This record gives sequence, structure tokens and C-alpha cells, in this order.
Amino acid sequence: MQAHSDDILWDSFRQGNKNALAVLFERYYQILFQYGIKVCRDTELINDSLQDLFIEIWQQRQPAPLLSIQAYLIKALRYKLIRAAKKSQLTQSDPPDTPFEMSHEHFMIQSEQDNANVKALIQQLNQLSPRQREIIFLRYYQRLSYREICEIMHIEYQVARNQLSMALKKLRTLVKLPQY
Repeated sequence: MQAHSDDILWDSFRQGNKNALAVLFERYYQILFQYGIKVCRDTELINDSLQDLFIEIWQQRQPAPLLSIQAYLIKALRYKLIRAAKKSQLTQSDPPDTPFEMSHEHFMIQSEQDNANVKALIQQLNQLSPRQREIIFLRYYQRLSYREICEIMHIEYQVARNQLSMALKKLRTLVKLPQY
């Protein structure tokens, strides 16, 4: 019931409780940092952006997000990192093409056969578009709903489903993955 307690914390912080926002910061810092490192490799920029994000949240005290606190925070961090990267000219001008990396640590499997599949899978993930890699990360590693993914990436629901479907189909043809 973390979503329910998040809503309670959100309401409490909007009423002026700094401790509630501090709890949300502690709860989501690691998740947000891990997401940020996928979008931007500059850890100092990520930390600065996270601090700025929570300062802005405190100053604005906006109504609760429509979907989830986690999706709202990821989306806000994503835009903040893209804007900061544009300012320092670290990325291309088109946000959907922002490099999105999948780390090797997500694929640690014990058997030798599985390790071979993991290596092949990583090679194939790197052949997907940045948008497809990001959708896979958000859906399977952050366990977000399609609606949350759409909110974060500012895309339509069907686009998210199609991108994920195409990515999984491509991966299945290149690496023998189980059908879901």
C-alpha cells in the first residue's frame, strides 16, 4: 500500500509538513537516481537536478499527480535532465532521442546458458531505439503502468504499447525469449 501512504504524505507536505516531503525524497531518491543515470551519465547533474526538483516541489505545492507520485517524479526529473543537458549541449535537440542505457547489472543470471542469453540480449537491447529501451526499463524494471509511462514520456497510450510490442518482437526474433 505504498501508493496510499504516498498520497497521505503528498497531502501532508502540501499542508506545510516538510518532513513528509523529506520522507518522499528518501523513498524515491534511489529510484530517481537510477532512472537519471539511464538518461544522463553526469551524476553531479543528476544530484543537482534531484535537489532542484524537490525544492521546486516544495515551493509550488501543486495538487497530487493524476497517476502516481512515482510517475510524476520520474517525469519531472526526466524533463529537468533534458533541459539541463540541452543548456550544456550534452544531448541532441530532440528529447525522445536522448540516450537511454540499459545496465548490465539488471541481467545477472546464474547458469552459463543464461549468461550467454544475457550477453545476446544486451547486444540486442542496444540495437533498439532509445525510446524502446526507455519503455522497457519503465515497464519491466520500474513496474510502471502504460498510463504512467505515457505521462512520463509524453506519448499516447497506443504509441507506448506499440513501441513495447515492436521492441519485444524484435528481441524475440534475435534472442530466444519466452512468449508472454
